[in-house]
Parts: sequence; structure tokens; C-alpha cells
Amino acid sequence: MVDKLKNDLRAKCLERGAIGLHGITRTFQNMDVDHDNLLSLTEFTDGLKKYGLTFEDETAHELFTYIDKTCRGSIKFEEFLLAIRPPMSEKRIEIINKAFAKFDKETGDGVITLEDLREDYDVGNRRSYKSGFLTKDQVLSEFLQVFNKGSEDVKVTKEEFTNYYSGLGANIDTDEEFVKMMTTAWKI
Repeated sequence: MVDKLKNDLRAKCLERGAIGLHGITRTFQNMDVDHDNLLSLTEFTDGLKKYGLTFEDETAHELFTYIDKTCRGSIKFEEFLLAIRPPMSEKRIEIINKAFAKFDKETGDGVITLEDLREDYDVGNRRSYKSGFLTKDQVLSEFLQVFNKGSEDVKVTKEEFTNYYSGLGANIDTDEEFVKMMTTAWKI
């Protein structure tokens, strides 16, 4: 039931021009009446109505609760983005998996760690490393933090890696462009 509601919301947002990250951001901002970068249940249900989606209160609340992964009673932009961005194509998933596997070879445990990156990730061009401001491990740790915002651990799960590139890919129109970006960035 929730998947159908989520698909209906996605379809309505796309109908109204919410293509890519910019469009999804605009949709969220239009719903966020008090501009606190969170959607309350009222803002969410009013926003649904504005987009032509009329659900029973209980149904709208069920969708809201599903999207509110942190159970805070509000929807953050990242949660909204995860809910309405289209699923990735097999081509994109395949190249993401290749990139992940390239760096998870040291331990092969489904997690990228500093140990996994030390051999293959070149920090030589990073200004902070060249200037001596950061060590190689500090640069690698900084790099890993990109994938798991809000977490203090210095490792990246396959899910975090995939979610990062799913969000990034929302702004890349074609699979070919996405594959080219990944192969260039990860030298695969």
C-alpha cells in the first residue's frame, strides 16, 4: 500500500516538473511553508493536496510515517528525496557495485574502510595533503565521511555508498553519462 502511495507521489511530482535534484528540491520547498527545512504532517498533507493527491487522513499519515525514517514527526529533505526519486536502472546499480567492489577488496566484508582505500585511492592531488595540512589517513577519513553524513564511523557500507550515488545520479539525465562519470571518477 505504501509503495503505491509513494509511486503516486513520485508520479505527481514528476508531472509537475520535479525532474532531478533541483526539481525535487523545489517541490520540497513549495511544501515547506514555514521554511524550516522540515515538513510537518500538516505541510505534507497540504502539499499533497496542492499536487492533486487527495488521500484519506489516515492514508496520508501512513505515507508521512513511512517517509519519516527518523521518527521525529517531521520529514527532512533527505528522507523526502529518498522517497520520491525514481529507482535506479540496472546499468547504474551495476557500475556502483563495480566501484564499491574495487575498494572493498582488502577485507571483502561489504564495508569500505581506511584499510581498503590505502592501496588504491590516490590522495596525491589533494591540496590539504600536498601542503602537509592533512595526513593520508586524514584525507581518506574525510573522503569516507562524504558517504555517511551524520555518522562518526570511518567506514562505508554498500547501502551508504549506493544511496550516495543514487542521490548524485538523480541529477544526471542518462545512464551513459552516469556510467562515464563513475568510470572516470573511480578509474574502472
